[in-house]
Amino acid sequence: MRCLVGIIVLAACESSHPGGADSSPAGDANVLDTTPNEWVWVPVAGTTCANGTPAGFGLNRSATPGGDVFVYFEGGGACWDTATCTANPPVAVNLDVTYTAAKLAQDVVALTVNRAVGPPLGTANYVFVPYCTGDLHAGTNVMAYPGGPTIHHTGATNTQAFVDLLAPAFPDAPVVWVTGSSAGGYGATLDFHRFTAAWPNANVDLLEDSSPFIPFLQGYDKLTTSWHIAFPPDCTGCDTNFTPVFDAVAAAHPTSRIGLMTWDNDQVVAAYFGYTTSLAPVQDDLITNHFTHPNTKVFEATGTSHTMFGQLATVQSHGVKLSDWVTQWLVGDTAWATVRP
Repeated sequence: MRCLVGIIVLAACESSHPGGADSSPAGDANVLDTTPNEWVWVPVAGTTCANGTPAGFGLNRSATPGGDVFVYFEGGGACWDTATCTANPPVAVNLDVTYTAAKLAQDVVALTVNRAVGPPLGTANYVFVPYCTGDLHAGTNVMAYPGGPTIHHTGATNTQAFVDLLAPAFPDAPVVWVTGSSAGGYGATLDFHRFTAAWPNANVDLLEDSSPFIPFLQGYDKLTTSWHIAFPPDCTGCDTNFTPVFDAVAAAHPTSRIGLMTWDNDQVVAAYFGYTTSLAPVQDDLITNHFTHPNTKVFEATGTSHTMFGQLATVQSHGVKLSDWVTQWLVGDTAWATVRP
């Protein structure tokens, strides 16, 4: 099983060769007929990064027609008021970035795509969703912060445009994996319904890396107001509490395999959510009382670190290797189960 997860380890391995592309109208799938096995930057008309310039995604297309689709949402903090959006050092990545093919090359250089391992990931089409909106990929608002910058918090509208372009290009994908780390894991969850709607006949599964939907102790009202978050359908109570987002997604997609890999006392998450004491008790409550659906599982390890995708081969918990657990998620292994220290 180790060879399967090796293809998605975030570690330098295969060089990338992003190509340029003109801004592409959403829905024009022909623009995605790109050179196989190379990263190509696809700017999408009507989408915006934080500074108002065009957003887009990276595509590494398989030479095998009809392959699965693997989507990775990039992480990198968030901002929701003048102080956080002007912080130095920045607390959200790419707020002043104009995205280009050269920028994509920098961002995907550590994203391994090694199709020599064979199926299922060996024949997959890879999509890299850059993070340049500071809103967990979930906003729908252009916000002029008092005394600060105007930020296009348009992550949700961008993602819908990306999905509208990708789905016609890969209409027969049997499996769509939606993943992300940190802010990207939250975005993958908040936008998950867009993928299930676009691929109604596919198995669409979700993997959150270091993105536990615990309650915010500070700032939640600010970010919901500043971003105008596009919550998933039927997300009751999500405007006042973050945890119901996970509940709504899990309940709405009972056949999707939904996994969370997380450290039990992630200090980056603790800082952003306003926790000054150990995160372990609140995360224990999340896992015990909200990962109760048959299709939801957790891999939790002891530690204060943040993100796990780059450590699939080394992290273990309760005698189980993270690489084996992720592979079980990938292939639909019925033995896939929650692992905790």
